[in-house]
Amino acid sequence: MRCDKMRTVITNKWNQYLQKFKDSQCDIYYSEEYVKLYESEDGKALCAVCESDENILLMPFIRKEIDGHYDFETAYGYGGPISNTTDEKWINEAVEKLKELFLREKYICGFIRFHPLMNNVEICKNHFPVLFDRNTVAINTEEELDDIWTKQITSKNRNMIRKAERNDLVYSAEYDFASMNEFIKLYNATMERLNAEEFYFFDENYYKSFLDKFKGQAFLGTIRKDGELICAAIFMYSNKFGHYHLEGSNHAFSNMAANNLLLWKTAEEFHKLGVTEFHLGGGYNASPDNSLLKFKKSFSNNMKDFYIGKWIFNEEKYTELKKRWSDNNLDKVEKYGHLLLCYRY
Repeated sequence: MRCDKMRTVITNKWNQYLQKFKDSQCDIYYSEEYVKLYESEDGKALCAVCESDENILLMPFIRKEIDGHYDFETAYGYGGPISNTTDEKWINEAVEKLKELFLREKYICGFIRFHPLMNNVEICKNHFPVLFDRNTVAINTEEELDDIWTKQITSKNRNMIRKAERNDLVYSAEYDFASMNEFIKLYNATMERLNAEEFYFFDENYYKSFLDKFKGQAFLGTIRKDGELICAAIFMYSNKFGHYHLEGSNHAFSNMAANNLLLWKTAEEFHKLGVTEFHLGGGYNASPDNSLLKFKKSFSNNMKDFYIGKWIFNEEKYTELKKRWSDNNLDKVEKYGHLLLCYRY
């Protein structure tokens, strides 16, 4: 396939391209509806597309302006390029075509969070620096429920789930999101307790948009004790993949194993829906000894690798921006200087 026959475009409408992908080749994170949840006054949801004949490679992202130029990062969660073909030669030419497009359109650089279940880091690893960030965990929900229970979930975790049931904790999968307002309060309180960065807080419009766009592709998993909401999470799914999205819990009930029950019952729910992999994500940081990662590993030893990418198109402009930021923010260099978009802090 000659690369000069390839057509490249950056567009704010790309769902029509996703219709040419098989279920196993894309995910909810790539839909217009999902990426546009993260639009803001200074951040626009767009998608770079390369196509020729029936072959397509695309990557959605959030674009921001700086110094008469642009940079981007993939939306909260996972992203990176995906293609509907396995033709390596075509894919490599398409990635280079996108690089030319970004440079032509005055993009400086882009930060990418690759998708651990789709292993799409393979598309980019020979084109720009990609870095292993951390392990994540996925439950194989294609297995029979008895096999998930006995072969994937550790005996200690099974005991914790039984403990939760003895504590009379009640699980519900709310496809109508009836407890959404309660959940938002619980989630925000959890983030405040954890001293989470602003990145993890969302406004009212975010939740309203989520409900408008994802009913039928998401539900609110709730755990109640004597009627009180003590643990809940938003779960999303499309095609073969299910995702653990946002979660909040009441720390006063932390000894009741509510989170254990929440994830086990949701794995059951995804199994019924025909979802084949339930992605739990990783830990708070990259350490293999991270307590959150250890908790998630008690549900499965099906480990996935999460990579990030640092794609620079205009080295000269990038160096200039970073130097200016460093000179003016000496107190921030140690904390943020290693980040691709450090000059945004």
